[in-house]
Amino acid sequence: MLTYLPANQRRGFTLVELLVVIAIIGILVGLLLPAVQAAREAARGTQCRNNLKQLGLAAHNYHDTLGTFPPGARLPVPVDGVPTGGTNLWVELLPYIEQRNLYEKWDYVDNRNNVAGKRNATQAQVIHILLCPSDPLPAPVVETTAAAWLPPAWSRGFYGMSSYGGSAGTRSVPPGSPPDFPGLSRDGLFWIDSCVRLTEVIDGSSNTFLFGERYHRDPEFDRLQPVVLPGIAHLTEHGKWGFVAGPGGVMANITLHTAAPINYRILSAGDALTLTNRLAAFGSGHPGGANFAFADGHVRFMSASIPLEMLKALSTRAHGEAVSSDDF
Repeated sequence: MLTYLPANQRRGFTLVELLVVIAIIGILVGLLLPAVQAAREAARGTQCRNNLKQLGLAAHNYHDTLGTFPPGARLPVPVDGVPTGGTNLWVELLPYIEQRNLYEKWDYVDNRNNVAGKRNATQAQVIHILLCPSDPLPAPVVETTAAAWLPPAWSRGFYGMSSYGGSAGTRSVPPGSPPDFPGLSRDGLFWIDSCVRLTEVIDGSSNTFLFGERYHRDPEFDRLQPVVLPGIAHLTEHGKWGFVAGPGGVMANITLHTAAPINYRILSAGDALTLTNRLAAFGSGHPGGANFAFADGHVRFMSASIPLEMLKALSTRAHGEAVSSDDF
């Protein structure tokens, strides 16, 4: 036999009890959220390191095939008014990162054809292995917005982006004037017309950068750039994997240097050199540092607190610095 309580005696939640439950749930969510975010970042970091590992293997496969690492860049040469022969390290590595079909579309005879087609252009294709999930790119494809005189008109169009760059050593940009480009340090592994052999990495392949990350967020750079470096592309537009036109542009898009520390950010003021140093600086969206692939193929996370002089030593291939893996 069922017994029913009178309506005024039925048990329910009081307001105080409800508020206590809500508070407990809020505390649990607050404790759980950082763990979830940490797990997500750990997954992103793993994906980034895997990307760099695959890029390192691709560079070694290229070296095994042709006897050198790919050139940092080869600038187009005008032939009867047609820009011809332009390429860079990412283009040359396409067959080794399962992008042979895209590589076969690359037009060496007339580089203008790589720009044609707007978002369907060869150079506008998204290559996922070149994108770090922690890199805050607004979009994986960008349209060049640099001034009409920077770069040449034929190269303006849509480009797929990259979160990585080849190690140029201590100085990648500004390259200086042709034909010698005296601003390039040429002490890393990639620069204009480079062809470095593994045997030339005298400092040790396990102590020399091959590739590293670039970071596309720096609000102060974006604020100062239109005033200090008018005419160049925004920071979020640097890292275009298919860019081959102009020495300054190709070096800023394809390579990175150690003229500034890892994760360097512009302060409240800066001159043109300061902004240029930041433009090609190594960095990432990972907390505390960035990932690097070394010339022997291994990948390692490097702390942003590493001294700049040691960072420079790791970016050069034959300066004779005594650097051990125990030092970093």
